[in-house]
Amino acid sequence: MASDPKNENPPPVVQAQTFHRVRIFTYPKIIFIMPTMIAALICGIGMTIIHDQTQDPTKAPAVLEAREKSAEGTPTGKAADGTTTPATAKVRRFNSPQNVLGMVFLSIFALNMLVMAIDFPRFTVIAIILLAAALGFFLLWLNVYFDLLPPIVALLESIYVVANAGFYFLFATIILVIFAIIWVTRYLDYWEILPNEILHNHGPFSDLERFPTFNLKFDKEIPDILEYALLRSGRLVLHVANERRAIVLDNVLWIDAKEDELKKLMSRMEVRVTTDQEAAEPI
Repeated sequence: MASDPKNENPPPVVQAQTFHRVRIFTYPKIIFIMPTMIAALICGIGMTIIHDQTQDPTKAPAVLEAREKSAEGTPTGKAADGTTTPATAKVRRFNSPQNVLGMVFLSIFALNMLVMAIDFPRFTVIAIILLAAALGFFLLWLNVYFDLLPPIVALLESIYVVANAGFYFLFATIILVIFAIIWVTRYLDYWEILPNEILHNHGPFSDLERFPTFNLKFDKEIPDILEYALLRSGRLVLHVANERRAIVLDNVLWIDAKEDELKKLMSRMEVRVTTDQEAAEPI
């Protein structure tokens, strides 16, 4: 009797086992200079729009000519024949576009260097914000009695910082090249978490260190809230069994995603260990 092909059981589908791993890269502090690079690009575009106007507005030919006429004794708003002429507007170089772009670039650069030089925990940032607000209100209160604004305005008017578009674009290009070098050379020193071991690849010839993952524990730390806000950067601390020192990985980008991957990997490790132990128990 011929067998019915419909009753035949289909062969079991063998699924390929997925090899899970978590790759962790650490980066130098220079990667947090990205806001300065973006500011350089924006300032370069701004200087291109104003056609690289770098001349001091107070030293423009029209302004110098008006000053010479005033020095010769011609009253302001009066021509030599006595007819009335429009008064020459006061030129303020601090508000000039080229100076504003230069001040914005230097301000962002200074803040960026401060973020890279000092760690700002959560409470420190809150304290700085409150201190800045209190200082601002205190200066406004002093201005009511001592009229502090004119000296401050005079000080600002004495500042004139300018650079052409080529400077800004070249500055941004240098940082981009540094970022590219960091991206390529990160494979010279990185960590790889596997279900059964931890691998530390380092050196130009891929020197390898191995650590067990049995009873692996890890901590996530956010030492700098500003760096975390910028690139979700943080610190991972791996506690390996039978190792006296913990493995500290600084400047791990997108640390929340790495934490989730490690949790999933460790949950698979726990399931695998439990299954092996149950299989080894006698019936």
